[in-house]
Amino acid sequence: MKRKLLVVMKNKWFLGAVLAIAALGTFGSQEIIYMARQYMAGDVPWSPAPKDLNGRVVFEEHYSMHPGHYTFAEKLGIATKVDVKKMFGKSPAERKKAFAEFSTIRTQSPVGVLAPDFELKTTTGETVRLSDKRGRIAVFMFVAMTCPPARTQVELWKGLYEKYDTNDVEIFFVYSRERHAGERGYPEFKETKTTSDRVAYAKMLSKITAVPIVVDPIDEPTLKDYGMVPNAAFIIDKDGFVVFKSQWADVRKIERAVQQLLFAEEQKKQLKISPS
Repeated sequence: MKRKLLVVMKNKWFLGAVLAIAALGTFGSQEIIYMARQYMAGDVPWSPAPKDLNGRVVFEEHYSMHPGHYTFAEKLGIATKVDVKKMFGKSPAERKKAFAEFSTIRTQSPVGVLAPDFELKTTTGETVRLSDKRGRIAVFMFVAMTCPPARTQVELWKGLYEKYDTNDVEIFFVYSRERHAGERGYPEFKETKTTSDRVAYAKMLSKITAVPIVVDPIDEPTLKDYGMVPNAAFIIDKDGFVVFKSQWADVRKIERAVQQLLFAEEQKKQLKISPS
């Protein structure tokens, strides 16, 4: 009897069932669904090696349907804030629309092209034009109060923002649409209907970060130009060209690319001043 019991206990299906029950008891069905989806997806491999494109330093674009670069704790934190059943319980038409929107990150503003210019207001009313940042590297990501991955990155970008001189690298956030308004982590938030509503939420975000925030109007011209995904990030070089973009912002990839851009700029300067 003891031998049979030992065999059953060593069976992988038995162990899996025990672990599943324990996980369900500790977290909940929504977290289990989300975490399983995230870890099955994982992160898409990305090479930080710079490339030459028509004499310009660029980097491989990074695409992933899920932010697989997060740690277990970060993913679990995200899972506790969204309505997972709502995410995965969409109708075929809703899934088709969502997939079409996500796909725009691959077609809009590809690496190597002149970045679409924009003129947006900050949370304090100043006007910011991307084209005015020529001569400096511009780095930005799309954020919203109700986008858990973006909120995670907001905290991580604090160090990145403080690291660089604004004469060399300008870092800022573009506030766009709410992604999980009214869901488990954000019950007090609602979908924004006007630009002023969006500005109000952006001001709330500005209270928890020193990184400057500009606001995409309610008709979302900037989001449409750069790809309609929740938390994309872009690096624009000193000439105004897109040199890196990521479907999900990852401060580590951003920092590695920026460092190499600055190194390439320094190398150019050294070549110009060195005797022929």
